[in-house]
Amino acid sequence: MTLDRRTFIKQCVALYGSVLLLPACTLNKKENDFRVLGTTQARCLAAICEQIIPTDEYPGAVDAGVLNFIDKQLYQRFPEHKEDFYEGIRATDAYSKDTFGKEFAALDWEQQTRVLLEMEQGKLPESYWDKIPQRQFFETVRRYTMQGYYGPPHHGGNKDYVSFRMMKLEYPFLAGQNRYEK
Repeated sequence: MTLDRRTFIKQCVALYGSVLLLPACTLNKKENDFRVLGTTQARCLAAICEQIIPTDEYPGAVDAGVLNFIDKQLYQRFPEHKEDFYEGIRATDAYSKDTFGKEFAALDWEQQTRVLLEMEQGKLPESYWDKIPQRQFFETVRRYTMQGYYGPPHHGGNKDYVSFRMMKLEYPFLAGQNRYEK
């Protein structure tokens, strides 16, 4: 069997393209694509973030990719905060289960709001908060949520420039590139 040069090149290109597509053809997709957060932790944190920035006429925190932002920050930039998140989420879920019989993410909107208001004020029972102060946990999650929602998308949040559109800013926002009238 003889191959001419063109046929050989076509077959090599087809083979190379097929090899490149193999990773995209996995049958078993991971249930959780996060690097730091487990499935239960992500569910609880998503409910907290959505309470902080809920969906209205614009997407809320979850749809804007805030969980991705937080996971990326805990993995790359601030791994020292992982344990605080783990302990705060554990305490939030434990309190919710003991009080309402369900984990935090399964509570209705009003119950979640009540829990977070009490957490923000430091009024939840201290027995759940032996590893991290409840007010500190709430403030940390709020700070990360705001940064993920309003920050530049290349950090992992603000998917599709949702907050820029909401604030009617030009995007992609490049520092020093927007022109303002005097």
